[in-house]
Amino acid sequence: MERVGHQAGKMAKLALGALALTGVALPLAGAFAQGPEMAAQELTAEQVTQGRQLFNDWSCGACHVLSDAGGTGPVGPSLDGNTLIDHDFIVGRVTHGQGAMPGFGGQMSDEEIDLVARYIMQVKK
Repeated sequence: MERVGHQAGKMAKLALGALALTGVALPLAGAFAQGPEMAAQELTAEQVTQGRQLFNDWSCGACHVLSDAGGTGPVGPSLDGNTLIDHDFIVGRVTHGQGAMPGFGGQMSDEEIDLVARYIMQVKK
């Protein structure tokens, strides 16, 4: 009889542990789920100005066409009207580079890279 009570106590502890993990996991899942939503949110006028400034400060327009920033570069793909790129693609390419595109990770902060990606997504025609 004592063994049955011990097993029941063990099961209760496991159930409480699972419940506690759920209490931690659900808020964390919600935090991660906000990433793409955040990327899709409309930028404020101030953020657009900051994104444009970053685009120009890092000379992105020397290689890429982006009308809003005055970019006319013939080297990289045109960003205007480019339906093949999304926020995550831009973040990855700006961070790590590829081919003729240099990586800016470590030079630009993650926040700056995210902002320039959100800016490009919002203003590309």
